[in-house]
Amino acid sequence: MSAKPEYSPLVEPYALARHDSAFLAYWAAPVRAQRQILSELELLKADPFRLGDCEEPDTTGRLNQVLLIDEILLTFWSDHAVREVRVVRIERVED
Repeated sequence: MSAKPEYSPLVEPYALARHDSAFLAYWAAPVRAQRQILSELELLKADPFRLGDCEEPDTTGRLNQVLLIDEILLTFWSDHAVREVRVVRIERVED
């Protein structure tokens, strides 16, 4: 009797969609911050159900997740219908 093959679903990470202002803020950030942001974005693509450190509603009433990454706030929401993580804002926290 042969062994049953192990089942492993093919789950691809979500795509990433960025608003223009978030894209520009990323490129304006210091290299160290860019690395941290990229690392967090990869984690979000792999786990789009992740919650932020806090939530804030946008103008349509949708709750956006907000992550604090050292001195950077990363605001996003996951669009599960199209399998995308939408990055709305990247901004530096001032002291």
